[in-house]
Amino acid sequence: MLGPVLQQPAAENDWQGDYVARLADAFARITGRDLIAEMKLDPKRLGQSAWEGDFALLSHRGDEQATLNYGNRFALDLWECDWAGFVGMPTAATAPGDEAAERSAMMAAVAKHGFVSNYAGRRVSTKGRLFRIENAIIWRLIDPNGEAFGTAAAFRTVRYL
Repeated sequence: MLGPVLQQPAAENDWQGDYVARLADAFARITGRDLIAEMKLDPKRLGQSAWEGDFALLSHRGDEQATLNYGNRFALDLWECDWAGFVGMPTAATAPGDEAAERSAMMAAVAKHGFVSNYAGRRVSTKGRLFRIENAIIWRLIDPNGEAFGTAAAFRTVRYL
C-alpha cells in the first residue's frame, strides 16, 4: 500500500493533522516512543504544530522512487523549495550523489529493524546548498493492520556545510 498524495497543509485541511496522527501512530508502533511528546507537538493542534515545528518532519510514499509526500515548513525551508517542488521529489534527490551507498545502507537498516535512531548524513537542497542532518530518526510507516505505507524521518539538528 502506498502512502497518500497530500495537499499542502493549510487550515482548510486541518494542516494535514490526520496524516500527522498516522505518522505519530506508526512511530509509536515501531519505536515504542511518543513522537508528539518528543517533538513537543500540541495534540489539540497536531497538524498545525507539526507544520510550524522547529524540526523537520517528512515522509515518502513507499513507492519504488521513494517519492516524498509530506514535509513540514522546516523541511521545505531546508530543501529550499515550495510544497509543489518538495512533494513528488524522489528521496534520492535529497542527498548528494556520493552519499548513495551510505543512504542505501541506512534504508536497509530501517527495512530490517523498523527504524534507525541517531542517524546523521549529508543532504543537499534543490539549490545545491549542502547540510548535515544529525540525531535523526527514520521509521517505517506501518498501519494498524500491518500494511506499510512508506517511511518517515524527523530531526532538529542541522549543520550547514
